[in-house]
Amino acid sequence: MATALYRKYRPLTFSDVIGQGHIVQTLSNAILHNRIGHAYLFTGPRGTGKTTMARIFARAVNCQNPKGADPCLECDVCKNITQGTSLDIFEVDAASNTGVDNIRELRENVKFPPSQAKFKVYIIDEVHMLSTGAFNALLKTLEEPPAHVIFILATTEIHKVPETIISRCQRYDFTRLSLEHIIEKLSTIAKSEKISVEKNALEMIAIAAEGGMRDAESLLSQVMALEDKKITAKEVEEILGTTQRQSLEAMVSYLLGKNAASAITLVNELSKDGYDLDVFNKSFLNYLRQVMLVCVDEKLAKIFSYELTKEQSLALVEQAKNHSPKELLHIIACFTEIQGKIKSAFIPQLPLEMAIIKAVSPAQTQAIQPNIAQAAPAAPQMRAPEPTRVIQAPIAPQTPKTPPISPVTPKSAETAPSITTPETKIEVPDPEALSEPKLIKNEAQIADSDFTLNDVKKNWGRFIIDTKTINHSLSAVLQSCQPVSVEAGIVTVATKFTFHKDKLNEYGNKLTLEETFAKILGLRLLIKVITAEEAGITIASSLNQNTNSAPAEQAPHETSSLLNDAMNLMGGSIVE
Repeated sequence: MATALYRKYRPLTFSDVIGQGHIVQTLSNAILHNRIGHAYLFTGPRGTGKTTMARIFARAVNCQNPKGADPCLECDVCKNITQGTSLDIFEVDAASNTGVDNIRELRENVKFPPSQAKFKVYIIDEVHMLSTGAFNALLKTLEEPPAHVIFILATTEIHKVPETIISRCQRYDFTRLSLEHIIEKLSTIAKSEKISVEKNALEMIAIAAEGGMRDAESLLSQVMALEDKKITAKEVEEILGTTQRQSLEAMVSYLLGKNAASAITLVNELSKDGYDLDVFNKSFLNYLRQVMLVCVDEKLAKIFSYELTKEQSLALVEQAKNHSPKELLHIIACFTEIQGKIKSAFIPQLPLEMAIIKAVSPAQTQAIQPNIAQAAPAAPQMRAPEPTRVIQAPIAPQTPKTPPISPVTPKSAETAPSITTPETKIEVPDPEALSEPKLIKNEAQIADSDFTLNDVKKNWGRFIIDTKTINHSLSAVLQSCQPVSVEAGIVTVATKFTFHKDKLNEYGNKLTLEETFAKILGLRLLIKVITAEEAGITIASSLNQNTNSAPAEQAPHETSSLLNDAMNLMGGSIVE
């Protein structure tokens, strides 16, 4: 069975490591100056060399004939470690050994001295997978291990490692490898394997690896499975399902140049050649992001340096010239909308074609939706205090060009023109009608009208009767209440009992009362309910205190006013 490329070409010394120079230099100096720590924490994306660095460090600290900071790879210790037969180097997979018992066993074994090497080295990979109990069991040993023990913890998810563990280790952050470093290593491997690979093909593999050397080597191994001594970019595209960067550059140029026809032609050519259009759209969005950031500042190109060669970075900067981030934002928004819809589309090209047309037509006319504020400029002044309280103000009589809103016929000669009921839908009145000076535009105008406490008292009985048709319980409660004041469009009503006050102040009940009374008076108003004690008045016990109120049913026996109120509230009667 052939050995995987990432194992066959794994670095064996510090000098073989690429892309992590800051870590190599720090660890090398620590070994040269005999400042070796007892615990190290390596963190970073997958395939960036964490485990490889741990093995090199284990060889370097135990090598019998070191060459500076590098291991010699020839002594027995180096050979045993390289072959994986050393009894003093332990590689623990935390994903498979997550429990407390596994860590307790480790704690017992660290007490014994190494058999051949100078140090016993414990490499715990994916350490974030340990359970909370296992981390707690490891704490003390990690903080004060025996002098002959070194711990090296590796993780791709540092945020899952407890702070108590991190604080006991020397932390080293591994970064993604640049595109140039990956291409350089892949070229070396291809030469060793006596295979010719086009430069564009190597670039595509390196981009697909997303900064991970192991992923890049695995992809190269997959491409080499073709057993072709000369690998082209076309073959790489077919295997990886990716598209050439040239296609992405061309698409952006077409869109920025408002050339929809060429962009649509390109999409259909890609579809005809068998490319996955969903993958293309993801790659295209990533490319658009790069162009947008370069439009903001050319220096931002360093953010995605691991994805681009120097030539590609220069081409990106050139393409972004004379364009603004706003243009790119519009294009990105158009293609973001279709992400995830391409695979489910009946015609895969259609979502992309729609996005292209929308992207090159930013000023495209959109359907105008009806809007009250646009139809009548004066309408915004007619605001309602609550979303559900839609009350149309009365309109002075006139002869409009269009039919006016039909007012509710007043039931009393003493009331003002009636308003529409809550069930009436909002209609847009004629703009000329809205401009009439007699229109009530706000609540302040209500307060200035001839609206007094006497008006409320005159209509109180009617108010109770109309409320009864809507809510019998509320009508019963109102019979034991009385209006006490009117100020700034607010009617203050006093009630005998606190539980009556709470009931009337419930949002739904209060809304019903305000709309019913407003219908009678023809004006918008608010009702405030307080107790008689708060109002400083005394309310008669008889429920029939208003001459205009409906006669209440009399109980066959004399009862307390509280009992009468409860009877009317619940809509019941006293029986023998």
